[in-house]
Amino acid sequence: MTIGIKIKGRAVEILHVEDSPGDANLLKQVLKKAGFPNQLHSVADGEQALQFLKREKKYSSAPRPDVVLLDLKLPGKDGLTVLNEIRQNTSLTNIHVIVLTGSESDLDMNWASRLNVQHYIVKPFELDGFGELVKLLREIWMKTFRKHA
Repeated sequence: MTIGIKIKGRAVEILHVEDSPGDANLLKQVLKKAGFPNQLHSVADGEQALQFLKREKKYSSAPRPDVVLLDLKLPGKDGLTVLNEIRQNTSLTNIHVIVLTGSESDLDMNWASRLNVQHYIVKPFELDGFGELVKLLREIWMKTFRKHA
C-alpha cells in the first residue's frame, strides 16, 4: 500500500521564456519533481512572451502566470526589453519575475536590478543545479497559493 501526502492549494502558473529546447526540457524535468503543484508554459522568444502575458493572438486564452522565468539572451526582443515592458504595464507589475540566464554580466545584473527583478539566477547547465530555483518557487507557492487543511 502506498501512502501519499495530498498537497492542497492551486498550482503556480509559470511562464518559462527560453530559446534553448534543451534548457526548457531540463526545467520541465526538474519541476515534475519539485514537490509542489505547478503548471509550466514555455515560449521561445521575447515577442511570444509578451503575447502570452497580454493574452494576444494564439495566447488569447492563456492563463495569467504567477511567475515568469526569463532568459535574457533571446532572439528578437531580448529579456531586458521584455522585463522593461512587464514593469511598464500596470496589469503585469505584480507578476514575480525571476531572471534565469547564462549571463553573468554585471551590466545585465544591474539593469535587471533597476527593473525590480525579484531574483537573478545564473542558470545551471545540469539537473542538480536547479535547487535554488525550486526553493524560490516553492516559497512563492507556500506564501501565496497553499491552502491549509
